[in-house]
Amino acid sequence: MSFKQFALCDALKNRRFLCQDVEQSQQSALTLINKKTFDWEITLADNLLFDLAGLNVIVALISSYKGNAHQLEFKLQLSDAAIRDYYSHSQYLGTDGLISLPIKAFRKGAANTDLIDILLPTIDELSTKIDYPLALTEADINSTPLGLLMPYSCEHDCLFANQIGIFSSLNRQIKRSPMSWLQGVFSRRKIKTKQRISLAWNHIHKTADIHPTAVIEGSVIGEGCRVGAHCVVRFSVLGEHVQLHDGAKVEYSCVDDHSWLMHDLVLYRSLVESHVFLIHGPYQFSYFQKQSGAFASIMMDYRSDNKPIRIGTEQGVKDYKGRFLGALLKERSKVFGGTLTTPGITIPVGKEITVDAKSVTKAKDLQSLS
Repeated sequence: MSFKQFALCDALKNRRFLCQDVEQSQQSALTLINKKTFDWEITLADNLLFDLAGLNVIVALISSYKGNAHQLEFKLQLSDAAIRDYYSHSQYLGTDGLISLPIKAFRKGAANTDLIDILLPTIDELSTKIDYPLALTEADINSTPLGLLMPYSCEHDCLFANQIGIFSSLNRQIKRSPMSWLQGVFSRRKIKTKQRISLAWNHIHKTADIHPTAVIEGSVIGEGCRVGAHCVVRFSVLGEHVQLHDGAKVEYSCVDDHSWLMHDLVLYRSLVESHVFLIHGPYQFSYFQKQSGAFASIMMDYRSDNKPIRIGTEQGVKDYKGRFLGALLKERSKVFGGTLTTPGITIPVGKEITVDAKSVTKAKDLQSLS
């Protein structure tokens, strides 16, 4: 069995996965998976986002196939909750609730490829009940696949792929970490054992400067990072030379090289590429591309009317049916203080968003009112 992705689509060439170039990350996965040998050749389309865990799902399914087909195609089968949060906007989601994967497998040496079977891969999921405050929304289930197989259809997919990647990678790492198991089993925290084990695992580069009061749990901290006093980094990945100033909190997020998160900022379930500057916040369910920035702005990520969040894709405006989705700031765009953005909005490349000057009360006007 051999996997091949002959090229990467232009939309993904400058994008990142777990603080690596997408192309570099996927080539590493292909190198590892191709150490196995079977009687099939598998081609992956240039727009497929995947990781090693996702490819292993395909390997296991093909290895167990007993049919006579010379060609195999694949439709991904996930829970309703996982489809809602990660695939509901995708052009590859069919009316049958399955995601058509741009993957084809050909039996080696077969003279005739007219006989085709469709296989339905499934991926293990990490499902968690979330008891939201009733002022926000009713209790819900978050279910994240522990492996990545995602056809790229819009830029938001990079955010969703990294969300899956964090947990897929962590799941793989803790299986190889006896120390995390020991620390988790003997921890006195009143949470489930699996969660204690996940929180106990860390990979911190020896050159990183971590303040003694910072909390690092289930995370990767890259070379030259600075994590200040009372910071929290939980289930996240920091690239190289990232600056977290005192009190900054990062959860379920990726923060790429040379980005700055200022004092007391909260970053939650977001993707931050390189050289990004964020201050104030909080910023949640949002995607910040290279050299973008946000300054004391409010990025709405929730619709109280429960209607789908509308997002822009290459195929037009699509409905995203997850409960939360913030802004997408394209490269070099900036959103300045006092602005309010709607859920799912995309800020174009290089665009700067400011408050209308006519709506701002100036200091001299305040003096006249006193």
